Amino acid sequence: MYHISSKPISEFKLLQGLTWPAMYALVGHWIPVPERSRFMSSFQEAAPFDPRSGFSIGIGVTYPLCGFLIAHLGWRSVFYTTGSIGVLWCGIWYLLAFDSPEMHPRISLREQQYIKENTVNTYAASRKQRVPWKAILTSPHAWAIGVTTFGRIWVHYTFIIPGPKYMKSILGFSIEKNGLLSGAPFICSYVASVFFCYTADKLVTKNIMSLTNVRKVMTALSQVVPGLLVLLISYLGCNIDLVLVVWFIAVTLITASYAGAMANVVDIAPNFAGPVLAFAQTIHMSASFLSPLAAFQMLNEQEHLMSAWRTVFYVTAFVSISTYVTFQIWGTSKIQPWNYTEGALSTTEQEELMTDKVNGNEPVMNGKTTNDINVA
Repeated sequence: MYHISSKPISEFKLLQGLTWPAMYALVGHWIPVPERSRFMSSFQEAAPFDPRSGFSIGIGVTYPLCGFLIAHLGWRSVFYTTGSIGVLWCGIWYLLAFDSPEMHPRISLREQQYIKENTVNTYAASRKQRVPWKAILTSPHAWAIGVTTFGRIWVHYTFIIPGPKYMKSILGFSIEKNGLLSGAPFICSYVASVFFCYTADKLVTKNIMSLTNVRKVMTALSQVVPGLLVLLISYLGCNIDLVLVVWFIAVTLITASYAGAMANVVDIAPNFAGPVLAFAQTIHMSASFLSPLAAFQMLNEQEHLMSAWRTVFYVTAFVSISTYVTFQIWGTSKIQPWNYTEGALSTTEQEELMTDKVNGNEPVMNGKTTNDINVA
C-alpha cells in the first residue's frame, strides 16, 4: 500500500499560484486594446497541460493522455510526462517572454510601434508606480471579479473533478473512455472561447454594445446558463446521449468568461493587472478545492445514487448563478483612478481607441495622438 503525503502537492500548488499573475502583468503592456479579448481566449484556453485553472486545451489533452498512461504504463508515468512538459514550457517562456516590447531583442520596429499606439500604458510608466494594494483590496469592482469568478471556478471544477466519477458511477464508462469523454468538451471549448472573444471585440468596435455590457453578457453566458444546464443534467438520469450533449454545451459556455470577468481584470487596471489578478485569484481559486470537497462530502460514498448527485448539481447551480449577481451590480470596464498617477483613461476613451483603430484612424487620447503621447 502506498501512502502519499499531501505536503509536496500543497507546495507545488503554492508555486503554481505565481504563474498567472506574472503572465497577466504582461497583457497590459503587450496586447493592443482592440485585440485583448481575442488574446485572452488563446492565452487562457491554450495553456498546455495545465488543468489547474480549467484551461481547455490543457484539460482536453491531459485527461485522455492520463487515462491512456494509467491504463498502459501505471500512474507514475502521468507525473513524469506532465512534469517534463512543464520544465520544457519554462525553458520556452524564459527564452521568449520579456517585460515590454521595448525590452524584446527580436521584435520589429513596426510591430513595436503598433503595440505602443494601441496600448493605454507603458512599461516604463508602470514601473515608477507602487502597487496600490489598499485601493485594490477596497475596490468593489476588483471584489466583483473575484467573487463572480469564484462561481465560475466552482461549476467548472464540478465538471473537472467530480465529473469523471459521475461518468463512471452513473453512466458506466471505463477509465480510458472516461478520460476521452471528460476531456473532449474542453477541446471544443477552445474553439468556442475564440468565437466568444472575437464576438466581444466586434460588439465593442462596431459600437453595438458598451465594453461594460459586453463583459456582463459574456459573464452571464459563462455562469448563469451552465448553472441552469447543471440542474437539467440532474434530471436526465442515464440518458447518455442527452447528458453528453448538455454536458458539452455547459462546458463550452463556461469559456465565455474569458471575454467577460477574466478580461475585465485588464480593463480596470492595465498597469496592475498582475496584482488585481493575484487578489481575484486568491478568492476564486479557493473554489478549485472547495467545490470538489463539497461534492464528495455531499455524495458521502453514495456516488451510485442519482439523488446524491442531484444535491451536488443543485448546490453548484446556486453558487454559479448567485455569485454572478455581484458582477452584474459592480462590474465595470472603467479604468480605475488608482491605475494612473496622472489621471485615468475613461471607458469612453478606451472604446474610442478600439473603434478608431478598426476605422483606420490614428488613435487619440486626451486630445493627443498616441504617437504624441509616446514621444512625450
